[in-house]
Amino acid sequence: MKEIQFSSRTRAATDTFRELQTYRAAFNTLFNSLPDALKHSPEAQLLAGASDPAAYSIVQLVYRSPTYEGDSKDYEFSRQTMEDHWRTGYENALTTLAHPEILVPPAEPPGVAVHDFLTPRAGAQALPATVKDPA
Repeated sequence: MKEIQFSSRTRAATDTFRELQTYRAAFNTLFNSLPDALKHSPEAQLLAGASDPAAYSIVQLVYRSPTYEGDSKDYEFSRQTMEDHWRTGYENALTTLAHPEILVPPAEPPGVAVHDFLTPRAGAQALPATVKDPA
């Protein structure tokens, strides 16, 4: 239940952000076709200020609990548990950074790219469990 709750909240926040960026991109397109008199109206200026054409790359690193973690995982912060989480996060970051496309900003409106190279997908090629630190 906790896995679904925490993961759903992350995905919902990302989906909401992407939707807002879609509206901002639509306004930017519309703003460019407005006559000058409307472009300088207080309403258009307000919306223009909230609709910058920035591009965003969001990388999702969703933690997958080992089978031995139980119901106490949202409040169990022993040294061993935290070291396991930090190591897993580091390995997940290395795996994700091995994909150069995360460094390419999205070119098309709404300008949001969401990357998740850790969630298994049906028919997708399996990713290595970890990528070793080259150092």
